[in-house]
Amino acid sequence: SCLANWATQPYDPWTTLPSSRFQLIAMDQRSAQIDGGMSSCTFRAGDGWHTFAEDQLALLDHLGVKGCHLIGSCIGPSFQLLLMREAPGRFASAVLMQPIGLGRHSTEPGASWEGLNHQASGHWFGDWAARMVGEGRAGEAELRALYDAMFASERGFVFSISSEELRGIQAPLLVLMGRDMYHPSCISREVASTAPRAELIEEWRDVGPTQLAAAAQKIEE
Repeated sequence: SCLANWATQPYDPWTTLPSSRFQLIAMDQRSAQIDGGMSSCTFRAGDGWHTFAEDQLALLDHLGVKGCHLIGSCIGPSFQLLLMREAPGRFASAVLMQPIGLGRHSTEPGASWEGLNHQASGHWFGDWAARMVGEGRAGEAELRALYDAMFASERGFVFSISSEELRGIQAPLLVLMGRDMYHPSCISREVASTAPRAELIEEWRDVGPTQLAAAAQKIEE
């Protein structure tokens, strides 16, 4: 959830998208780990996906941005889809790279997992929560409530919105498929098959420069 993480992604818009055509805007989320420490923001009872959406919309308001495209990876697509539900006229399109979600093993390489991938979100959230408590940014009760509000199993799908709400998003979506326990391929496929105007790219990462370049070209379009 911090800007520096883009440098570790298979596709980095900061080094790939031409500045002559695109002006990039990004932010460290309130959950970000920055320079070895945590964001100075705190969490309160009642926080959840809407808290992050309010931060993101506030940044656009502050900058005077009335409309834009969206691009994100991992948890980013869940943020993006909520923004598009909340402010549908503000976002012209979105690129969703390896979205997270609650899913079963399908075509992921390596060892499979049994049932739903509950442990995926619990694993990285637990590590982050321990650091938040250690630095006095939030208490255990607030963080447990935050986890339940964002990733409880009854939320399912991409966590931030339902599949029914996704059907109401009319903007075009380009979905670059994930393929591991944290980014199940079935979630990418479901997003692409559910949204009215979505396209799925299955092969783009870890398959050589040619297919990555093709995906990058599609993103620019």
